[in-house]
Amino acid sequence: MKRTISLCVSVFLALAIVSVALHATQLMRMTARDLGAESSLVVRGSVSEVRSDWNATHTKIFTETTIKVAETFKGSGAPLIRVVQIGGVAGTVRMTAHGALQWRPGEEVLLFLELGRGGAYRVTGFSQGKLAVERDPVTGEAFIAQSQTETGPVIRIAAGEAVPKTSGSGRVPLRTFVNQALGLQ
Repeated sequence: MKRTISLCVSVFLALAIVSVALHATQLMRMTARDLGAESSLVVRGSVSEVRSDWNATHTKIFTETTIKVAETFKGSGAPLIRVVQIGGVAGTVRMTAHGALQWRPGEEVLLFLELGRGGAYRVTGFSQGKLAVERDPVTGEAFIAQSQTETGPVIRIAAGEAVPKTSGSGRVPLRTFVNQALGLQ
């Protein structure tokens, strides 16, 4: 009987430890307002350069993306900012981090950022704080798609928040989205 109880306690403890370890690796979905609150810098800009290289100890590869800032909505930043994330390709070695962002030179983006080491920034919510800016081909108006599966999880609206009006195609005007994220609306 004591052996059975001991075995049950051991199994319970093992499951509890595994559960905690699994929970520690989960990425919590953020609302637009969460992104705005957690970010020290919110900008619209375009990707001007992407490069990957080893860290100083040659143990990890990092990708550094240079963003040419067109508009700052929160915080104060330079006309060019650096965004760093783990993963990338250095020489013939690829290091992949699940959920890491892809960057394309010329891509227009809305970024929610946190200050990282060495004056570089990191994207808030790992990949959730990078949103592609889409342009209306006729008017040039900027929009954010409500579901951007390429760049990250669906941005959801928290209970009690007003749902922004879309253009009928699941797009939200950039200004409306930013104002909501920053609690200005």
